[in-house]
Amino acid sequence: MRLRSALLALLAMPTAALAAGGQSADAPTGPASQITLAMTLYAGGVTLGKVDMDATIRGNDYHVVSNLETGGIVNAFWQAQIQATSNGKIADRTLKPALYDSFDTNHAGKKQEVSLTWEGDAPPRMYANPSFKANGYEVKPDQQKNTVDPLSGVVLITTGVGASADNPCGVVAPIFDGRRRYNIELTKVKDTTIKMDNGLYKGKGFLCEMKYRQLAGFKPKIIKDNESFPKINAWVATFPSAIPGRFYVVPLRVWADTQYGVVAAVATSLKVDGQTPKS
Repeated sequence: MRLRSALLALLAMPTAALAAGGQSADAPTGPASQITLAMTLYAGGVTLGKVDMDATIRGNDYHVVSNLETGGIVNAFWQAQIQATSNGKIADRTLKPALYDSFDTNHAGKKQEVSLTWEGDAPPRMYANPSFKANGYEVKPDQQKNTVDPLSGVVLITTGVGASADNPCGVVAPIFDGRRRYNIELTKVKDTTIKMDNGLYKGKGFLCEMKYRQLAGFKPKIIKDNESFPKINAWVATFPSAIPGRFYVVPLRVWADTQYGVVAAVATSLKVDGQTPKS
């Protein structure tokens, strides 16, 4: 369970806990930009799965699609295929999600669909099929307000909304996934030089620390054990967007030292506006 939690926390930064949704009713207008990112998951050097993200920004509208598939030894205790999308608007230093859905198939073939719809400042409306069973730790309506879905949380981080160019890791993503409320909190540790072993990128970047802070919807013991959660590090680089005045904040390697060895998510491909960024 701790290995699974570590994987989920790592996923929360590069691709979130994933979801899927439809396009907004009004056709977005304005300058457009696109980022695509694929990552491979490892534990102790063993491949555990792959995850990808494709996000399009047009004006102040965003739409993002993501897929995750576990593989290898992790399937012995947590096998999953998750297809996901989310859309909404970029507001002043934050995001306003509109629709989030997730489609999850586990090792037994059991399917789970979750949809969240945000309207104004009200808590999101949720649809789940099959319905979630009450566990006594439900997230209260007030705790659901002013949140984003997991995939929008990734967009909040990677678009640099709410962050500055000299501190792209100064951001907190307040996430509600339909059952749980948690924060992904990033802080800058130092400037650094990044050199990816796979040759994807070599150049200036940042070493950042990420905290996966459980707030509600979890058993009290899990929340109490927050501080014992493994430290999560990230190599982050910034790349200019085709939209004037905006830049992308891209996690190229996210890792944590655990009792199972180093658990990591490593970028294997990256395109910004159709081009692989030059080192």
